[in-house]
Amino acid sequence: MKKTTLSRLAAACALALLFCVSAKAQTKAPGDLLDKSDFETEIDGKPVSLFTITNGRITAQVTNFGGYIVGIYTPDKDGVYTNVVGHNDNIQQYRTFSRNPVGSSLGRYANRIGHATFTLDGVKYEVTRNNGEHTLHGGRNGFDHVVWDVEAVSESAVVLSCVLADGVDGFPGNLKTFLTFSVTDDDGVSIDYRATTDKPTVCNLSHHVYFNLDGFPAENVLNHVVWINADAITETDSTLIPTGRLLPVDGTPYDFRSPVALGSRQVALPAGRGAFGPGAPAPEIPEGMVRSFDQNFCLNHSLEGQVEKVASVYSPASGRRMEVFSDQPGLQFFTGNRLAFAMESQLYPDTLNRPEFPGKAVLRPGETYHHTVIYRFSR
Repeated sequence: MKKTTLSRLAAACALALLFCVSAKAQTKAPGDLLDKSDFETEIDGKPVSLFTITNGRITAQVTNFGGYIVGIYTPDKDGVYTNVVGHNDNIQQYRTFSRNPVGSSLGRYANRIGHATFTLDGVKYEVTRNNGEHTLHGGRNGFDHVVWDVEAVSESAVVLSCVLADGVDGFPGNLKTFLTFSVTDDDGVSIDYRATTDKPTVCNLSHHVYFNLDGFPAENVLNHVVWINADAITETDSTLIPTGRLLPVDGTPYDFRSPVALGSRQVALPAGRGAFGPGAPAPEIPEGMVRSFDQNFCLNHSLEGQVEKVASVYSPASGRRMEVFSDQPGLQFFTGNRLAFAMESQLYPDTLNRPEFPGKAVLRPGETYHHTVIYRFSR
């Protein structure tokens, strides 16, 4: 059978990754890595494992169940390695975790679809509701529930693939996706998606990795200093569906155009109370602060589709810095229960129902969806 252009490209990328491994020496051991044997199993008749990739200075661990990143090990200012990614310790915990998709790949449509409906080429589609009246991160059978096929593995990269079948969760088209995790020579962890379809569909892929630059379990991330290159956020209703308006961040708690400590914008919670669970009464929110962040930031790009620096986070306690490079128009900044944060590179939420939003939510046969985000670490 003749290979598609995407298949040839993926094979070429995989081959290049296999032979382009960094030879730079590691300064110190990365600490206690997760045990591969705790992830080796079979799900839906397909093998699941844990893959460790490194450039000799930073190390990442991923599993082909759900495309989860379960570890990124980076040194602090004293050279001590810690896993800075929120994670579970074995595959069974991932299969039963009640708050999926923490740390997983997201597709075929990341973030929210308002009222779980959209119209494509005159046909109205109703997709799975899994977030009240809305669809979140692709429904109940998205990437986070898939056992991905392993296409190639090298010291510094792993290439995975999967097909979300036509009709799953109500979406049209067989969506073929290649997902490449790699550790770059400049100490980044790159997540690269390429996808094709056999009929018109919608596509918005992302990743839900959670970070705490002080490691886990640290008390919270309120000491982290945040910068986001965005002049506006998308206004949303009470269910986090965009209204269509873009709100300037100037003079609001959402203004991260200059680096600012998260704790100066987000309130601390009483001991024992999380953003999701029961506990003491919610504290009053002082003017100029928020209870938590779960907003899409409208990124400033010098060139549409260009992979460039859009955000950074620094912890003065550990001395770790993380820079975010993305080619997408939006960045969902999420702080949840304050123990970690996520910066999800993607289209604006509900773009498929908002043609005035930037970016392209529709993928057609013969086209290739491409999305790259890189989390680069330093100290």
